[in-house]
Parts: sequence; C-alpha cells; structure tokens
Amino acid sequence: MIGPLDFVIEDDRWDAATGLQPLAGQAVAAALARIEGGRPGSAVVLLTNDETVHALNQRFRAKDKPTNVLSFPAPETEGYPGDVALAYETCAREAETAGLSLVDHAVHLVLHGVLHLNGYDHQEEDEATEMEALESAVLTGLGIADPYLVGTEP
Repeated sequence: MIGPLDFVIEDDRWDAATGLQPLAGQAVAAALARIEGGRPGSAVVLLTNDETVHALNQRFRAKDKPTNVLSFPAPETEGYPGDVALAYETCAREAETAGLSLVDHAVHLVLHGVLHLNGYDHQEEDEATEMEALESAVLTGLGIADPYLVGTEP
C-alpha cells in the first residue's frame, strides 16, 4: 500500500491551495484502504502549470495541449507507484467553472492520478464505473462534493 504523498511545488500559485496536501493524503489513504494490491511507496505529486503539463502530455501521450492531471506509473521494480502532475491553470479554471474550491478539485485529481498508478482506468465503461464510484465514495466521505455530479471529470 502507498505511503504518504511527496509533493513537489514547481509553480508558486499552488501555495495558495491551503490544506491540499494533508487532505489529498487522507483521500489517497482512504481509497487505498478499500482496494487490494496497492503499490508500496510514496507517489510524487508535481504541482506545476499548463506549460509543463502540456510538454509532458505532448511527449508521453502525443497530445498537443495541457490537461488537468497526468499519471506516470513507475516500473514494478522501482519500489514506488509513480508520479502524478497537476496543471495549475487548467485545474483552477475547471474548479471555478464547476463552483468548487481549487483544493477540493485538486484533491480529486490527485486521488484520480494515484488510482491510475494502482491499476485503475476508465477506458471501458465498467472500469470507469468502478473507478468513479471509489472516487465519489472517498471524496464525499471527506466532505468534498461528488465530482461526477458537478461535472469536473478528469
């Protein structure tokens, strides 16, 4: 199972997201307590900007645009689950559009990314249903609005 999250703040605007780190840690711990076979170690969460995520998205996914969250699973031999990157501008814009706080939206995206590191996906409808149900249950348990009801899907 995953240990604490290691946050790397590359864009100082994320400093205003007070409480993000402990709340994201609680969300991830709650989710991984519900699943079997979570990958050991601490995931690294890079809090960056659209420019960096755009470059990563282009390099690793051949998509020429920023996105809200990217996940990079580490090889099983590395001893940690992998890395997650969040783009400030995209996350802030989505949160504002949905009427959510940046912290609540970012917690969801960190959780979503870490679930990807642990084998969850949403390419098929049944996989999406399972992943979304877990995210919704964990987030509502922490007092965060269900992201799939307010329209802030990753």
